[in-house]
Amino acid sequence: MMRLPFLRASRVGLLLAAAALASACSILPEKEPVDTYALPGTLSQRAAGVYSAGISPALRVVRPVAGGAIAGKRIVVMPEPDQLSVYQGAVWSEPAAQLVRDRIVDAFLADGRLPSITTDEGVMAHADLLLSSQLRDFQSVYENGQPVVVVRLDAHLLNASTNRIIASRSFSHRHSVIGKEVPQVVQAFGAATDSVAQDLVDWAVQHAATR
Repeated sequence: MMRLPFLRASRVGLLLAAAALASACSILPEKEPVDTYALPGTLSQRAAGVYSAGISPALRVVRPVAGGAIAGKRIVVMPEPDQLSVYQGAVWSEPAAQLVRDRIVDAFLADGRLPSITTDEGVMAHADLLLSSQLRDFQSVYENGQPVVVVRLDAHLLNASTNRIIASRSFSHRHSVIGKEVPQVVQAFGAATDSVAQDLVDWAVQHAATR
């Protein structure tokens, strides 16, 4: 009979503890919703035919090296000079370097003048040429209160057998953003990356014959 008050008190204590825990959980901040963006593109099929089928050099496109803030999936912005930040609640579908590599591959395939294109993922097929690069810029910057997307890539075309550098060049493009919302910024990223990729294709085709 003497145990009943203790049992009742224990039950009350447990109920109070559960209520306190539930209350504490309810005031924790909710996880920030995240929108995931693919890199939009406007690449279209262009005239091809520099190399005949079967004799064009095979090219392997290596994922660019990227460091710092642009190495991950966050969409980087510089609201002030030398001040790095990211767009809240928004990420790329893949790391920036992979998005750029895939867009370069798309550009080569759309162009058609070097039809034998592979990447550094999956089965390593034979390659005559290697395209390596470093992604220097992949962010938006504010100029006079308006965002501008900057994409800059340092590229090297190499002989795959000897690792001899055939040609090197830096490609850069700036594209103004129509507005300030994240989807508008993403569209500008797509246009800037397309321009860099297409310039790179023209350059690589020009130097491919000198391997």
